[in-house]
Amino acid sequence: MKRLTPFILLIVLLLSSCSEPLERGKKVRDFTFIDQNGESYGTEQLAGTPWIADFIFTSCTTICPTLTSEMASLQKMLKEEGLDVQFVSFSVDSEVDEPAVLKKYISNFTDDESDWHLLTGYSQSELEAFAREEFQTFVLKHDSSNQVVHGTNFYLMDSESYILKEYNFSNEMYKEELRKDLKRIK
Repeated sequence: MKRLTPFILLIVLLLSSCSEPLERGKKVRDFTFIDQNGESYGTEQLAGTPWIADFIFTSCTTICPTLTSEMASLQKMLKEEGLDVQFVSFSVDSEVDEPAVLKKYISNFTDDESDWHLLTGYSQSELEAFAREEFQTFVLKHDSSNQVVHGTNFYLMDSESYILKEYNFSNEMYKEELRKDLKRIK
């Protein structure tokens, strides 16, 4: 019996650690930008619902199509699970990414925009500061290029716009991790 007691204690500790809430990180400041439909969208509309954020731009020739495809895959998977979550993609090139451009771009990845908003309507310097100060990520547009260097993580936000966790899409397990974490906060 003495040998079983440490084993049982270990199992209890492992199981109890699975139910710990995710630790809240930084609260993202209130924002209102313009979505692909030309409508105002921001923290007011997101209040009360968890959301997943990323940074992309439509003329990207490298990683953005992959990021957007991954976001579409997340949208489909989480909808099939019955999990209520919003998706927000911040354009890192708002001079090019006007609402009509974002609308056309998203149509290449999903037929359902009801819970996914691609945002624009800010200056480049405003977006760079927003990404740096609120998400602790980088966005840098060089004058000599039409490409924008930016972070490639997904961010899980709680219903009050606190960052709960970042996910790197190159980790093969990120979708499963994100799904489990989203279920934990529901």
